[in-house]
Amino acid sequence: MINPYAIGRSVYMRAPSAADAAGKWHEWLSDPELTQYLADRWWPNTVEAQMAFFQSTSATKDRLVLAVCDKATDTHIGVCSLSAINWVHRYADIAFVVGDPAFRNGAVAVEIMSLLLDVAFNRLNLLNLRSVHLASNPHTPLLERMFGFREAGRMREFFFHRGTYVDAVMTQLSRSDWAARNR
Repeated sequence: MINPYAIGRSVYMRAPSAADAAGKWHEWLSDPELTQYLADRWWPNTVEAQMAFFQSTSATKDRLVLAVCDKATDTHIGVCSLSAINWVHRYADIAFVVGDPAFRNGAVAVEIMSLLLDVAFNRLNLLNLRSVHLASNPHTPLLERMFGFREAGRMREFFFHRGTYVDAVMTQLSRSDWAARNR
């Protein structure tokens, strides 16, 4: 493992590197299959744009971006983040993508979510996490329910997906609810 920040059974998280930004990361965020449920990924991504994003993340404390790597090979397989961190009210937005198709399965997603929740609540001392997903996304609601996220609201016909407008579903998980489930 290279400079691990959070360690799971099969994956670990570390600070992203310039090599990550110049590698496959930019391609993942142009992949139509991967980005179909991401609300803000409609333009093609480039190495230059990914490098600019990477550089901007190291200069701020309102976003934590971590590279997700396979423990067995140290291969960079995805990226996760806690963004829009509000240190006064102690909340953040949670998100991740698994870019490498070989690792796009439920077990890896569960492990990434589990590690990221631990980072948010135990290392960063946040009180609440929020997430927004397209109502047409079949995967995110299952994962969120598994971890105890609750629907907090909807914005009707908010995102354009596959030729129609779909609801944006907002969910929330509090540290107290998360802790009660993890005793």
